Amino acid sequence: QSDTDFDPTIVGEYVGIRPGTSKRDYQIQLHCHANFITVGGIRSTGLSASLGIGRHVVQSLLCSIVSRSEEESTSVQQASPTPLPDVESLVEQYHSRGDGTINVAGHDYRVTHPLTRMGWDARTGIASSGK
Repeated sequence: QSDTDFDPTIVGEYVGIRPGTSKRDYQIQLHCHANFITVGGIRSTGLSASLGIGRHVVQSLLCSIVSRSEEESTSVQQASPTPLPDVESLVEQYHSRGDGTINVAGHDYRVTHPLTRMGWDARTGIASSGK
């Protein structure tokens, strides 16, 4: 799919599917005309790399926006990251809601990864409160 095929109305935000690709590397593409970036092909290593992937996405979008608006303004606002709750509070929320979802920064997310669900259901590993 090329930039000309891109339709930003199709998906606004979606989390939970890990689309595989035939390529080994992550697929990260910037759609400059729409201030939009697609990120796909993220496999299990994406959990460890998620902060770096997020930083790369924000920097790519900011570079795109800055390069197109340099004539208009010389100041750029820094994007601030969404602070993530600690794992213990996410596990507590997962259990108290009882519907397999958690809420982060006002957005509800369904916990779909089988290993995460298994650990959170059993409250083992980093999901244990140590109590």
